[in-house]
Amino acid sequence: MGSHTRRPGEYVRPAGRVLLDDYCRATGEYYASGTWHHQESLSGFGAGRTVEAELVPEPHNPWDARAVALDLDGRRAGYLPATSAKMWHDVVRAWNAAGYALYVRAETNRWGDGEAGSVGLTVPAWDWESLLALAEAAGLRAGWQAAMAELDARQRLLLCEDGGYSPDESVLKAMWKRRARHPLFRWGAPGEGDLTERMPFWYGYFVRERMREESGRERERLRRARSVKAALLGEFRAEIGRRREREREQALLLRRQQDERALRLQGEGRSVSDVAAVLGLTPKQAENALARARQAAGITARRAADLQTDRRRDAARAVGLKRSGLARAQIARAMGRSADTVDELLKDGLFYETPHDQPERLELARRCAELRAAGLVKEEVLNRLAVSRKQALRAFRDAAFLEAQLAQEA
Repeated sequence: MGSHTRRPGEYVRPAGRVLLDDYCRATGEYYASGTWHHQESLSGFGAGRTVEAELVPEPHNPWDARAVALDLDGRRAGYLPATSAKMWHDVVRAWNAAGYALYVRAETNRWGDGEAGSVGLTVPAWDWESLLALAEAAGLRAGWQAAMAELDARQRLLLCEDGGYSPDESVLKAMWKRRARHPLFRWGAPGEGDLTERMPFWYGYFVRERMREESGRERERLRRARSVKAALLGEFRAEIGRRREREREQALLLRRQQDERALRLQGEGRSVSDVAAVLGLTPKQAENALARARQAAGITARRAADLQTDRRRDAARAVGLKRSGLARAQIARAMGRSADTVDELLKDGLFYETPHDQPERLELARRCAELRAAGLVKEEVLNRLAVSRKQALRAFRDAAFLEAQLAQEA
């Protein structure tokens, strides 16, 4: 950077004074720029000295309209690097406008050939939170909000293009034309690039910050929407569950009423076929309804032996009717049973007459009897037989038949 001659009155030191070291946190340090051009100011201090450098904005500097000089005792000694100056320039000017000069402790150093070398200046690198706090306190956010208020909704949207890093040029032109109404912010000079590069640093930063906030709010809105959706879906599923439970209870109530009616009809002397016809059921369904009704009414006092005796009597009757020439459907009507039940009774009746004619069924019945004798409960026996449940239940009945036979022979 060449040497800039400040205009008369370009910088007038404010009466107030702020030493940044008392409020900001340093995260490192860097060398000041342009010290080679200001050896006359620095040579009087020598190397290795702690000095207080005043931050002086130079808005009319032809090389950088956002330059920030470092003055020692009122004489320019160097500059903040350009990348730092574009962030600090508006902050320093805003504090100056509020009546405060900004200072920073710096260290002089020597670079080059020993005592014949040049004197440089090392300044602290402040943390971002400190710089942002200074900008906020100086009113830069309020100034930015005022500038945004002059844009319409479309322009504010175009300002966010490319994540706020490369806004639409038409919006930048509109803002640049109004720059005199917002003196807190300094645009770069025409020679410093296009309008995007010349735009005040804090314009872009606050735009991007708002975008991050809006993105965060949108994420929170979506999170809440998903939460509400999940809650509604949960309530919907719960309601479906409650509705199904009500339907199930209603179905159970209707079936219980039907079962009770079936039992009343049978108590009136109706056969199973008659009960089925009255209730619009198949004979098998009617038998199941009567069984459930008897169980619900506590009609379970009969011993297993009596039930087995009835089963064998019904099986013998079914075989007798078959031998008299009746078809299975006719037997079912005569006995008031379903055709499937009659089919099972016929098979049982033939087995009870001559068990040895069906060796496989007889062997399964004997195995079942052995397991019963070993003390296994019914479900354990059924599982040990390793056949279908229907076959296992039949084997259980057959085992009871064999046990009854042995008891008679004894």
